[in-house]
Amino acid sequence: MKLSIQRTGADGADRVDSYDVPESEGMTVLDAILWVREFEDPTVGIRFSCRRANACKECLAVVNGARTYTCIVPATGEVLVEPLSHKPLVRDLVTRL
Repeated sequence: MKLSIQRTGADGADRVDSYDVPESEGMTVLDAILWVREFEDPTVGIRFSCRRANACKECLAVVNGARTYTCIVPATGEVLVEPLSHKPLVRDLVTRL
C-alpha cells in the first residue's frame, strides 16, 4: 500500500511524504504509520496509546478526507493522512488535545 503523510518542515511549509508499506491482513492506518516509524522514518510524529481498541481517542486524524481514528481504518490501496485542521499543530499528525 502507499501511505502518504502530510508533514510540516522546519521552515513551516507543508509537504507530503509517501512510503510504500507492505500490506498485511487486518492492518490499520495506525499500523502502517508505526511500520513507517520503525522501518523508514523514525521522525514521523503521531499520538496513540491503544491499538485497535478505539479506546484512547488519541490517534484522531484526517484519513482520505474523513476525520477518523487511524486505529480502526483499514490500510489498503493509497491512503493520505493529515493532521486535524481545527486543533493547534505540534508536529506531523500530533495536535494539541
